[in-house]
Amino acid sequence: MVVRQSRGVSILEHLATASGLPVTSQVAVATAWEAFLATAHEAWPEVKLPEPEALVTFVGERLSGADLATAIAAAPAADLALACACVLGEASAHAAFDSVLTEVDAAGASTKANADLVTEVKQLLRVQLLVTDGDRPAGISGYRGKGPLRGWVRITATRELIRHKKRQERHVGDGDAGLEAVLIIGNDPVLEKLKTEYRTQFAAALRDAIADLSAEDRMLLRQSVVEKMSIDEVGAAFGVHRATAARWLNRARGALVGATHKRLAERLDLPVEQMESVIKLVQSQLDASVIRFLREA
Repeated sequence: MVVRQSRGVSILEHLATASGLPVTSQVAVATAWEAFLATAHEAWPEVKLPEPEALVTFVGERLSGADLATAIAAAPAADLALACACVLGEASAHAAFDSVLTEVDAAGASTKANADLVTEVKQLLRVQLLVTDGDRPAGISGYRGKGPLRGWVRITATRELIRHKKRQERHVGDGDAGLEAVLIIGNDPVLEKLKTEYRTQFAAALRDAIADLSAEDRMLLRQSVVEKMSIDEVGAAFGVHRATAARWLNRARGALVGATHKRLAERLDLPVEQMESVIKLVQSQLDASVIRFLREA
């Protein structure tokens, strides 16, 4: 961990101001802070920390104890340093945070969540904890250093996994008509031809298209289509404004439409006008047609 810091009383004063804790010994505070930085460096040698003012403010606001030196000595230095770098968008810290996200796997085992759900929640937390949105800071800013960062992430992951499992259980059995329901809608002769001649190819193309999506896009579509979450609920799940959630969901829908078009083109030898009719069907009936396939993906 590359640490850029200035020396002198200013760091001590900054820590005292940010923490509001008394300074009983300047020497003790300086020694404790040097040890804090050394611990962070040893734990995350590949992570580049921000300027000392930002680090001191972040850490100082999270200290508690009888006096400043004791509080610094008791703080989880490696965890607070990594969290600070993540909040400030340091790419090397985001990369290092993936090692902490393995706690989602542990939470998945304890909640008996399947592998797909664990993968989705891991991606969800990666977005929620590391990505800023407008004035909303990255969620990891909520880490106060009261315990190990891994424990904090595991608790957060367990809560998300349980919430998602409950939503899935409430909607078991919904939308089982899936593709079959879509294929009987309307009297467009092109779609009728697809219904009778290309049912298998269409289903396979749709499944393949869903598999082509990123884990985040599949999660967005599953929340909207399978779990019936509103835009506000999706935004809350990701910790973003509803407008951002709507943009992300539109992106995911567009990605599915494009992937389905590509997969159908690979499977079927159809005129362009017929292919466009197929894509129009997928897009206009998306909510009805992909429930089963998203659940299976």
